[in-house]
Amino acid sequence: MAVSTTRARALRLSGLVLINVALAIALLAATEFILHRVYNWTNPFLDHGENALRSRDPVFTHTLRPNFDGYDVWGPYTPRIFTNSLGFKDAAARNVPLLSDRRRIVFIGDSFTEGVGLPYEQTFVGRFAQAFPEIDVLNAGVSSYAPSAYYEKLKYYLDKGLKFDEAIVYMDISDIQDEAISYRYDDKGVLELGVFTPNPEKCLPSAYQLLPRDPPGWLEKRSFVAEFVSNLLFVKKANAANASASLSELMRPGRVYSRDWSRASWTFDDKASCYGDAGVAGGVRKALQQMDRLHELLAARGIALSVGVYPWPHQLLYDVENSRQAQIWRDWCAGKCERYFDHFPAFVQYKSGHADYVRDLYFWADVHFNAEGNRLLAADLIEKFRRR
Repeated sequence: MAVSTTRARALRLSGLVLINVALAIALLAATEFILHRVYNWTNPFLDHGENALRSRDPVFTHTLRPNFDGYDVWGPYTPRIFTNSLGFKDAAARNVPLLSDRRRIVFIGDSFTEGVGLPYEQTFVGRFAQAFPEIDVLNAGVSSYAPSAYYEKLKYYLDKGLKFDEAIVYMDISDIQDEAISYRYDDKGVLELGVFTPNPEKCLPSAYQLLPRDPPGWLEKRSFVAEFVSNLLFVKKANAANASASLSELMRPGRVYSRDWSRASWTFDDKASCYGDAGVAGGVRKALQQMDRLHELLAARGIALSVGVYPWPHQLLYDVENSRQAQIWRDWCAGKCERYFDHFPAFVQYKSGHADYVRDLYFWADVHFNAEGNRLLAADLIEKFRRR
């Protein structure tokens, strides 16, 4: 009697388990079906250029959302980020009036100027703002900007009535390739951002290439949840692989610090690939033309323009202090710029006294400045700014 009762209970329990498993599978399948229909087969759990912090913009392609108070993800780093009412990275989610009662300087650039992976106070713009509390400092920089976006964004805010006394544009090494293959105007004159070249994956390598990724499996192709979990696990493994890699490993051909990475090598290799039909020279020419437009825009309104340059790890590894990047923008600035900030000498000097300078100054397996790299750039900027 006891045996049959126990067996009956076991059967009922097994039946309940099977029913719950079936319900869970059915619920998951229904959820996946709804998500696929609602989001048109685009996984809402993955970042497709838009997230809580980042959004598209119809004028200058993309931006940061205004009055944001939350966390951003950059590799293994998750700094707390604030943006102000203009959608500019800031020390707090503050309201920015169009007219300031203080002298106002607007910085603009790409991810280096935005200060990815770091809270505002550790970025070079944030450090500059702390050094000059009498100046209202605004940071309009956003990842993947280039001269076309610098022009369109500053023009947009000037047309909206934003008043400022000086714009400091930080030209990035990647601006030349971005102008060559990533920015263009459509037939209505609207700026577009994409990768307008065949086989873009060959031109824009990822720091994750130390860890090859298998093609998505059957379940990943059909389930947003499975795709998200798979992506999360891969990123975790890739970050661990990068963290343990040596500099010599990361300098091998095709890897993030390699001499042949075309995104960085144009300053010392005029034959660098992935610059479209016009090549490196065409990318340089377009960047100069867009900066000419920006200079004319600002000069017409009595606003000073300054330009700054800095090295990637590749310039410290393979280039010279008087890099082509420094030469181009020094020459362009003659007669146009209020100030020209060449930070190559400060970084080359640091290199001469520190054997592990790449790890000291940059996020490892990445090209962006870490907190120490931002500190070094900021110290040089503040010193040069105070001279005039």
